[in-house]
This record gives sequence, structure tokens and C-alpha cells, in this order.
Amino acid sequence: MLTALIAVAGLAAGCGGSDDNAKDDDTSDSRSVESADANDEVDASMPDLTGKTEDEARAALLELGVDDGDIIVTPQESLLTAGTVVDTVPGSGSAITGSITLKIAGPVGPVPDFAGKQVAEVEAWAADRGISFEEVPVADSDHADGEVLATTPEAGQTATSEIEVQVARTPSTKSIYLTESLNDVYCSEDAGETFIDGDPYDGSYAEPDGDSCVFEFDLGRDWDRLTGIVGFTDTSDSGTRMRVQIKVDGTSKLNQVLDFGKKPLELDVDVSEGLRLSIELSDVAGYGTIGFGDLQLLGTGPAAGADDTGDDTGDDTGEDAGLDDGTEDGLE
Repeated sequence: MLTALIAVAGLAAGCGGSDDNAKDDDTSDSRSVESADANDEVDASMPDLTGKTEDEARAALLELGVDDGDIIVTPQESLLTAGTVVDTVPGSGSAITGSITLKIAGPVGPVPDFAGKQVAEVEAWAADRGISFEEVPVADSDHADGEVLATTPEAGQTATSEIEVQVARTPSTKSIYLTESLNDVYCSEDAGETFIDGDPYDGSYAEPDGDSCVFEFDLGRDWDRLTGIVGFTDTSDSGTRMRVQIKVDGTSKLNQVLDFGKKPLELDVDVSEGLRLSIELSDVAGYGTIGFGDLQLLGTGPAAGADDTGDDTGDDTGEDAGLDDGTEDGLE
């Protein structure tokens, strides 16, 4: 009987020992999983690998503890040296927490057709390929603001180190008056309701004190076109002739003799990239007053009111020169 009890106790002890070993094995497996999870995150920041070859970049990552299987290589159109790293995901300085993508430079294809798309798309395309981007704003009310009108190089042509993009921008306008001239020489002028060919305009009018007079305005390369009308005011003498010249930075844009009684001239003058606009009036025959109606600058520059150019030149000049007296004398 005693022998049987001892055998049963031995069997019980053996069973208890097996359970403890199983628990130890489970604990060991758990620790192994935790250790593997911990190894997924490398204790280092992503280095700057731009310009390195694929082999150099891979070696640098392996040295940091990144698994070779976690390194993914993808081609990227770029003007950088073929076979070198253009960019990485994650980017330089970021934590390394998983797989890493190396974007390797390859040949750049032809320029895509960006016409009708938003300029941001071209800018992103250029940045990805190391291409210098330049926007050329074009005042255009027929297209959405920011819409691409054309590119240089054109769609389908070989990409170069830079791309110039003509972009539609909602036009802004700025009304200008002769009285706002930054510099006027030998001129009598005034502004307000101006009657030209029997029709009223918001404008200004002038007459030379001598044979001619000149008005100058600052453009600052902000404007594309000068529009409006120009003709003799209704108070001018019949038979009067006067030459009107419009220049941008000294280059003639308009040079025409106006005759009293003829239809006023409609202005649409290219002033793009101009710094200084000048309007010159010269007597040819008779005595009269030239009027400018609804004179406006159109472009992508800042819209502004008349006060921006200063009031001193305009009102004082018109009053001091006695424009009203001159006009009345001319009628008599």
C-alpha cells in the first residue's frame, strides 16, 4: 500500500513539472515577438541620401539597422545624375518606422500637355524633376484664375532645366487720369466728366501751354494694356489737329494725328513689362483740347484708386494753369 502511494505522488509531481515548463515556453515566445516588433523601428533618423547611388544609399541604411527587405526602389524622372537618389520616403530627418522608398533618377520624358490644368500641377511636376519653374501671369477673364494657357517648352517637346508657364490671372484694372501724372511738362489739365464726340466719359482733358506737353506715369511692370478713348472735346475749334504719342520706356506705341470732327480713337496699347508710360500732345493746327475717356490700365498689378499717385500734381496743376479760362477763350 505504501509503495502505491509513493508511485501516485511521483506521477503527480511529474505532471506538475510539465505545466511549469509550458508556461516558461509561452513566456519565451512572447518575449521573442516583442523583440521582433521592437526591431521594426530603427533607433535613428532618416539620413539625407540625395545624390548618392542606390548602392551607397542601401549601405547607409543597412548600417543603421534597416532590413534589406524593407528597402524599396522606384524610378523617378529627374535632371539629376541618372542612378542617384532623388528623394526618399520617409524624408530626411524623419523617424524610420517601416519600409523605405528610394526614388532613383531616370530620364525625363517630354513635357506633358498642361493646357487647361491648374498651375500648381506644373509646379509640382517641375519640382519632382529638379526643373526650374517660372510663372508668367497673363491678364485673362475668359479662363479660370490659375489655369495654364501655354508652356515653354511646349507640350511634347523635350524637357529642359527650366519651364516657363503662361498662367491666366483674373485681370485687375486701374483708372488713370492726366491729373495723376508723376511728371507733366507745359500742360494744362483737369479731370472729371469729359464730353468727347457728344458722349460723356469719366476722364480728363488737356491742352498744351506751348507747342506740346508731356505726361508721365509709373507702370512698375505691373500692367499689360492701356485702354480707353482719345479725341477732341466738344469745346474745341473746328479744323483743329493734334498729334498724340504714347510711349513705354521711350519706345513708341502710338503716334497719330487726330482731326476735330472725326470719331475718337479707341486705345488698346501694349504696355507689358513697362516701367514708365508717357503721353505727349503736340499742336498741329488750330486750337483745341484733347480728352481721354475711361482711361484704364489692365493687367495683374494691384488695383488702386486715384489717391495712390498723389493729388498734388493733378488738381493744383489744372487750377494754376487756368484750364477753364483757356477753354472759354478758345470758344470765343
